[in-house]
Amino acid sequence: MKINLSKANPSLVSIFENPNQIITIDANILIPPDRSRYSKNRFDFPLFKKVWIEPIFITFPKIAIHEAVYDELIGVEVREYIEKLGQEIPPRIIIHLDSSLTDIEGFLRDSIETKIYPYTNYDPQIDNKDDRGEVKSLSYIAVKGLLILQLMIIMHCNLSRRQKNGLQD
Repeated sequence: MKINLSKANPSLVSIFENPNQIITIDANILIPPDRSRYSKNRFDFPLFKKVWIEPIFITFPKIAIHEAVYDELIGVEVREYIEKLGQEIPPRIIIHLDSSLTDIEGFLRDSIETKIYPYTNYDPQIDNKDDRGEVKSLSYIAVKGLLILQLMIIMHCNLSRRQKNGLQD
């Protein structure tokens, strides 16, 4: 993968210039990494929340996730934490709901999903869980014109596309 360092990423610049805008994240930003294969010590949720999640929510007060991402959250602690954030007044997390889309937005979202899913492990015909959150999030935010804080989605889609087309780095 080639990285262009000659100019700033406009999305990152936008996030830092206006941290109060809605920023959509993916599930893996909320789930502690599992390094049990490499270490005896576990990165438990309370520590992960303290050093990673809370600073993000403090810095960026309008964090959002798509409802499909919420469904992907594993672990009781993560789910309870997100539910608690959603119940605060005002809520500290926004849940993007497909039911909030107009008919036209829903049609557009479906069209975008059709273009995205072939580069992922998600198949809308069987509605499997693999990459569902990524596809649903990207489609929703494209329709709504929102930002997403998820480099892994972009890297995964680029890698999948390159592999599918037989391209080399």
